[in-house]
Amino acid sequence: MKAGFYPKMAIGGMRKNGRLYVPYMITCILMVAMFYILHFLGFSGVMRGMAGGGTATDMVALGSYIMAIFATIFLFYTQSTLVKGRKKEFGLYSILGMNKRNIGKIIFWETAITGIVSIVVGLLTGIGLSKLAELGFTKLIAVPTRYEFSVSGSSVVTTLILFTVIFFFIYLNTIRQVRFANPIQLINAGKAGEKPPKANWVVGILGLVILGAGYVLALKIEQPLSALLWFFVAVILIIIGTYLCLVAGSVILCKLLQKNKNFYYKTNHFVSVSSMAYRMKRNGASLASICILITMILVTLSSTTSLYTGAEQCLNAHYPNEIGAFACKYGYDDNLPSQGERLDEILIATSEENGATVTNNCTYFVYSISGYFENDRLEVNLNSLTNMAFIDYDKVAQIQFIDDDDYNRTFGHSVKVNPGEAILGTAKKIDIGNEVTIGEVTFKITERFDDKVSEIDSTAGAASPTIYMIVDDVDAVAQKYIQYEDYNGEPMLAWFWYCRFDTGLDVDGQIKLAETLSEKIKEELQGKGFSNYYCESHEAERGDFISTFGGLFFLGILLSIIFLVSCVVIIYYKQISEGFEDQARFGIMQKVGMNGDEIKKSVNSQMLTVFMIPVIFACVHLVVVLPIVNKLLMLFGLFNFGLLLICAGVCVLVCGLFYALIYKVTSNAYYKIVS
Repeated sequence: MKAGFYPKMAIGGMRKNGRLYVPYMITCILMVAMFYILHFLGFSGVMRGMAGGGTATDMVALGSYIMAIFATIFLFYTQSTLVKGRKKEFGLYSILGMNKRNIGKIIFWETAITGIVSIVVGLLTGIGLSKLAELGFTKLIAVPTRYEFSVSGSSVVTTLILFTVIFFFIYLNTIRQVRFANPIQLINAGKAGEKPPKANWVVGILGLVILGAGYVLALKIEQPLSALLWFFVAVILIIIGTYLCLVAGSVILCKLLQKNKNFYYKTNHFVSVSSMAYRMKRNGASLASICILITMILVTLSSTTSLYTGAEQCLNAHYPNEIGAFACKYGYDDNLPSQGERLDEILIATSEENGATVTNNCTYFVYSISGYFENDRLEVNLNSLTNMAFIDYDKVAQIQFIDDDDYNRTFGHSVKVNPGEAILGTAKKIDIGNEVTIGEVTFKITERFDDKVSEIDSTAGAASPTIYMIVDDVDAVAQKYIQYEDYNGEPMLAWFWYCRFDTGLDVDGQIKLAETLSEKIKEELQGKGFSNYYCESHEAERGDFISTFGGLFFLGILLSIIFLVSCVVIIYYKQISEGFEDQARFGIMQKVGMNGDEIKKSVNSQMLTVFMIPVIFACVHLVVVLPIVNKLLMLFGLFNFGLLLICAGVCVLVCGLFYALIYKVTSNAYYKIVS
């Protein structure tokens, strides 16, 4: 054969199948461009030197890994769909005399052309848009903007290597699909699924059970730490359950609709339902994929949007005053209370020396011990907790003891506690009776102050349940827990000292004062056995909060765009392939009297039925998952479920508009094919 024969055959085949190849190549170009942008922002170092830029770029760098995994999976899926539409053509090549090796060469050139065009155009697009993305990124994370344009050589090389490998394995997968089929199978591949599928109740029930298990797990979780550990387990169960339910349930739905004579034997339902019944078994997976992608878009945008809009709330929760200091030492020491008083005096005196007017001073210390809280008892002995895999993290709790005199002085109350009694408060959903046993010591609970817990800790123990107990003599109580040690032989009793106050200084003054106070604390505590100590300012931490949440929001937007485009591509290929499959059926119905309006009504009936299934499932998934997402957001200090609900509602409306637009475009394409 003449040189250039196979490239010409490949280009001709791609041109003839432009309706399939153009969306595929656009998707490939978008994947390449997005990966380059994420890698550029995450690894090129353009913002590493900026204040607050490090955390945000770490978030985006993580997103580049997610993008690489998703691009690999989705491009394999899309290529498989595309090849299915070409199998009849490859079968004709075989009948006309081409062997598998000849067809393999055509496939090689098609893959090579697609890969080269996608990588080159994708890189050029990514490089061209990288500055725009950088400007948007710096705006979201509130760092100074660079006005010079740059290209990251490492990002170019990484993108080139990654997608070259992806396209190489796509080529091998395509060869596998064609090589192990004979010409007749290839020609008839487009007619696969003509045998009416049977309703598989076993698979459907199994899917409901798995889906229900994921729902129960998501709804059962009460504490943020458990949400962090079990979130992905619940997500995997929901994904598996969704696929099984839609693969089996869609067939069952069609069977039930066919049995309903009043619904089935109507012009606008008969053809659509009978057509769906033949292919729902294999298209159920497509519906499940669409459902999962929509759910991912809604969850990603809802969570990151609420974090970004609630960044100031999170900042105020973690740092309620302009200056905050902390010190921690494990074990009991008689000198710790006096050490806390000395620290307070040093901080106040140093602040006034630096021009601060100290107000709202809140200084106190607590003794803390952690364990497994169940049935009004905290199990302090960790021997039973060494196997971490069997712990119910909803029941891991921290007890903090505070002296009643210290509590009254600091927070302006007048409570009085007798020996052996305690006033208890917790912001978590923990059922506690009239008595609580900590280790071997039992306390009678005389009063609750749950509504005032935020005075002691504005984040209310976000990571794990924290129970605050006001006692008559905190030193005497602490001495009862000196003997307890963890599995490393370290004391379980810990002394925490807190100090926070306002200064009246400007932003720069607060930041400079916090640095000065940190040095003072270090001079005072260094070498005295303290495990941790620091001083922070509200304004110094603002940049880190904004950069972190801004980075997450930016990443959420980019990933949602990718998920949305992927959803569009799946729907488009689904509609195009089904349009060609249904073309003959609607042709027959036109010959027996079906007019254009009736075809359009039938198409609308089919489209609405198919399109609404993923939307309904996605909305149900979102409603179930939102509580666990709310628990995860608590780890960041966001305790505003109402804000999350508002963001989720807005995201549903926006995604609904996009989905309606997708429905309109793809249904028109389907209608043009079948009519």
